[in-house]
Amino acid sequence: MSHIFINQFKICLKKKSLIFWTLIFPIALGTFFNLAFSNIDESEKFKTIDIAVVNNEKFNENESFKELIRALSTDEEIFNPQYVNLEEAKSLLDNNKIKGYILLEEKIKVFVKENGLSQTIIKSVVDNFYQVGSAVNHIILDKQNLKNLVMEDLNRNYFKDVSNEKVSSIVTYFYTLIGMACLYGGVFGIKAVIDSESNLSKKAARVNVSPVHKFKLLLVSLVVALIIQFTENLILLGYLINILKIDFGNQTLPLIILAGAGSFAGISMGVLIGLSNKKSEDTKVGILMSVTMALSFLAGMMIKNMRELVDKNIPILGQINPVSMITKALYSLYYYDDLNIYFQNLFSLIIFTFVMITISYIILRRKKYDSI
Repeated sequence: MSHIFINQFKICLKKKSLIFWTLIFPIALGTFFNLAFSNIDESEKFKTIDIAVVNNEKFNENESFKELIRALSTDEEIFNPQYVNLEEAKSLLDNNKIKGYILLEEKIKVFVKENGLSQTIIKSVVDNFYQVGSAVNHIILDKQNLKNLVMEDLNRNYFKDVSNEKVSSIVTYFYTLIGMACLYGGVFGIKAVIDSESNLSKKAARVNVSPVHKFKLLLVSLVVALIIQFTENLILLGYLINILKIDFGNQTLPLIILAGAGSFAGISMGVLIGLSNKKSEDTKVGILMSVTMALSFLAGMMIKNMRELVDKNIPILGQINPVSMITKALYSLYYYDDLNIYFQNLFSLIIFTFVMITISYIILRRKKYDSI
């Protein structure tokens, strides 16, 4: 049996198309993602807004507003204020050194040169100060509560609420890439079926007359496939983490376990596709690729929020999608400290694999061939 294992190992490694789809293509696609999306995070990061506040008598008398500007400048780092006289404020605005300036007279006024998100946020702060001003005066809210009320509105309308300060908007593409690479391992499963079923290839017909049972031959081929695919997934992860600097969190063991479970899931799906029809090997691989790309699309590979849309509108589709399971598990390792969501998706992936194997076994048991 050992010589069969070694031969199968050599055959798989020598077949360039298998290595291309399961390793070279995912690495190339990951490199493309990195080149295409490398500047997205920087462009989406909130930048402190440069403003000027006219330091006149009305401003110095308004302790609540002074404290609000201070809090939004030091605690939240929303504003970078300069306290200047009116002429300096006008000059800074004319020379595009600031996004706008605030002038306290009978009312608080905001002066801007153009419209934009930064200018809207400045106006919103002033508007919210007026809205909560009466509350501050009548129910004696402290300065911290004033800041909290203003921040609540800003978070609701302008800022995204995130659970982790290291959130990146592009990681979803790389997480679905791992899921896609796992399912591409199905080409090994298809090859294992082709090489063991006598009605699918001449080589398999010759192998089936040997004293070794064809189920054992298939099992050896699948073990070889799992070892190769798992190793390739670890290489892909190593490339993404160490070369492209993609953050997968700091929980290495769960990441490795997920890579193994994903490899097994992909190969089991390939076996089912291989056994379910009598088409050529190229056709079977084409079916696998089409299904994998469709599942990857629904998991968010092409459109970042697609997975959330699917989970919201067609939840059952997200629950049975192995690429989505892998993506969610990777997200949980990245965003959260506990492993509850990770284990939920890992368990779902194991069930998916079990279903694929069970159906494949039923199909295999029903097949009967004439002796050659």
